[in-house]
Amino acid sequence: MKKIATVLIICIILMVLSIGCSNDSNDITDDDQKEITILIRDIEYTEIKIIFTTVYMYAQKFELETGIKVKFDVVKGNNEDDYAKKANAKLYLKEGPTLIFISDYSRYEEYIQQGVALNTEGKIPNAKKIYNELLDDGCYFTPIGILHWAVAFNRNATAKLGIDDLKPDLTREDYLKIKKEYFRIKPEYFNDEEYYEFILPMIYDLEILDERNKKINLNNSRVIQYIKDVRKEIFSGKYILNKNYKYENYYNMIFDTNSKEYNESKTNDYRRLWKSSAKNGLKSLDVGEYIDIKDKIVVPCMMFEKERLIEKFGVIVNKNGKNTDLGMQFVNGLLSNETQLEMYLSDMDTLYPVNKDIEDEIEKIEKEKNINEKAVALRKYILQQINNGNYKDCTNSRIIQEIKNMIYKDFAKFIFADEAYTDEELSRELEKLEYKYNMWLNE
Repeated sequence: MKKIATVLIICIILMVLSIGCSNDSNDITDDDQKEITILIRDIEYTEIKIIFTTVYMYAQKFELETGIKVKFDVVKGNNEDDYAKKANAKLYLKEGPTLIFISDYSRYEEYIQQGVALNTEGKIPNAKKIYNELLDDGCYFTPIGILHWAVAFNRNATAKLGIDDLKPDLTREDYLKIKKEYFRIKPEYFNDEEYYEFILPMIYDLEILDERNKKINLNNSRVIQYIKDVRKEIFSGKYILNKNYKYENYYNMIFDTNSKEYNESKTNDYRRLWKSSAKNGLKSLDVGEYIDIKDKIVVPCMMFEKERLIEKFGVIVNKNGKNTDLGMQFVNGLLSNETQLEMYLSDMDTLYPVNKDIEDEIEKIEKEKNINEKAVALRKYILQQINNGNYKDCTNSRIIQEIKNMIYKDFAKFIFADEAYTDEELSRELEKLEYKYNMWLNE
């Protein structure tokens, strides 16, 4: 009996120890499972590893310092609708992605309207350091970096007009006067940027889209006349064109970046009046070097006044996300002085910090590195415009963006046709497009 009792006691002790060990093991597993997931598009994921690197690099640092795993849930899509459907399927899960990455490809307003976004007011301490004018949605979207694509004027071209420099407050009207005067002296090489300059204002100025009522009006005399005017301007002799080009060649030049026509059109960029600089006007280190080496005049983009002036990159905390508290801890680190200053200094990140507390430190770095004064003045001017509320994030809705993309591509058929369309032919073609777009709007 004593042996049986002893065995029973030993068994009970072993069971208790086993339970204790089991609980310890579960605690360790829970710690290991502490993770956050960032929902991101495939194209955005590629970019944060190449040109917007701060988020990606910080994710690795965050893991090392906290032991909290950071996963990227990459969404692959064929178009805006496809991306939206695949993303939404993940966002209503009980423990879905923790954060949603927002770039110039995505629209944070839609997530707020859908009730997906968590209000983070008071929960991300470093958010109080963000420039006030960038916080315009009630603490649902947290910006981490901003971008303003600057424009570079060719000094060889402006010298012909007796222009040695241009001020940052150059307006669209100023630019059009300079362009008109330049064309009197010298024809301009035509490429995709010139086409974009023609098409984008039309989309806004002609008021063809009624987004609220999901209706588009293309088949009217104003649109027909605009198409004819654009075609006439392009083939007026003001632009240098390949005389042997047919519609297919122009299509390749504008839309196929791997085509012979596209590459040939870009070889003459250095002779054009202006070109997109592919530089964030706020990144004075980068812009200063560009001015010094390329000898360009760099100014804010003023060609498209109704288009976005700044682009905000950031995150939304998913209301249904797993470990949202850890997600906000991650975002708080992205907004820290240290990480934001790294963003400014990095030549692998095109974004400019949103943290206003490091502005004095940035000025100190500019002086120490003897950065070109015009680049410094450009940075300060753009920031002033943001702080004054003049430069807004005019990010288009998904509908406007899709309509823009469709018109940009579809109208090339009329503008570069081998034989000009008559008014009657244009009307029939526009009627078909109008029907197609309206069907898409009301799907």
